Amino acid sequence: MRHALASGGPLLGLALLLATAAPGLAAELSLTTLIAGDEDLLQVVPRPDGGLGVLRQAGVGRLAPNGAWLAAETAEPGQTLHLGDDGDLVGVVTHRAGAADFAPTARFELRDARGRLLWSLGETEDVGYSISVRGAVVGKSLNINAPERNALHFYGRGGTLAAEAVVPHLLGGRFSADGGLYFAQSASTGLIAFDAGGAELWRRDGVRLFDATPDGRLTVAVHGERLELLDSGRPVARADLTGLLVRRVAIAPDGARIAVAGREELRVYDGNLRPLWRDSLRDQGLAFTSVDLAAGDGWLLAGLARDLGPRVAVEERHPDGVVRAYDARGALRHEARLAFDAWNIFTPTAILDDTGKTLTITTRRAVYRTTLP
Repeated sequence: MRHALASGGPLLGLALLLATAAPGLAAELSLTTLIAGDEDLLQVVPRPDGGLGVLRQAGVGRLAPNGAWLAAETAEPGQTLHLGDDGDLVGVVTHRAGAADFAPTARFELRDARGRLLWSLGETEDVGYSISVRGAVVGKSLNINAPERNALHFYGRGGTLAAEAVVPHLLGGRFSADGGLYFAQSASTGLIAFDAGGAELWRRDGVRLFDATPDGRLTVAVHGERLELLDSGRPVARADLTGLLVRRVAIAPDGARIAVAGREELRVYDGNLRPLWRDSLRDQGLAFTSVDLAAGDGWLLAGLARDLGPRVAVEERHPDGVVRAYDARGALRHEARLAFDAWNIFTPTAILDDTGKTLTITTRRAVYRTTLP
């Protein structure tokens, strides 16, 4: 499991990075294909047993650690499915008047991995749901005609409404990895942290991107042109990001390292936002699409897609890419090259498990797995 590292110290205004990624002869990773098809993958979630939960438009499927398909659930017309953060729990939403997506809920059912009903709700104004590893549920009420009335509903055991929080211009939200906190993002009020019962703990205006340690105590946030490290919502360190349009941000499970990726530049910091190393893709025709970090001095994984430029048709602009594994000093040690038959802004995404050794790679329509040394 992931744990946070205590952090403190003075606020740091850091603009310069001290080292560039060390050159290395990258070994090609051997990948096992778990999924390959013509249907878009909406969500891929690691399961506690080492398998995966997979959400597609048509339904939810589960893979065993060896890649064998297990139980599956299919969405009926007028329904959408929401996959829990444990890769097993599923929220089944029947929308009013047979509509889908942003239509309010006629009925919500929480089901386990075997499809058994755990509890249900009648009509609500919620249009989407988050489900934690602990089985807690947060409903999101998103009114496109009156976004100032957007709200979160925190449901307790058995579906009892524990709390409601009005979050004007709510964009979305997610639980911390351990399910103890819920982070909501708003276009007007930034990042807001709640406990699992719906009590507001802290907020930080102007946050555009963020990531958190599994217990949610340490949060790294992109705030304007600076990177901030928050300890229970309190800023404890800062780094200057002037000139870098950040696409992805990540913090290691123990809080020991932090990474931000722009289109063509990757910057890596220690747990107090002191710069460690960077890598630049300038003139390589590649762009960063994901970044993930193992605890301690483990691996850093980055996804990159080749970009042929705006003159190429959208469906042909990103034909392939690569996932790179860097060691703690920034040396490139391993690569996995991939061809895409379809692309989105998260293709490819590299996901490390809690051991920091098992690597899952997702593209728009495929999933691969390998083990790092």
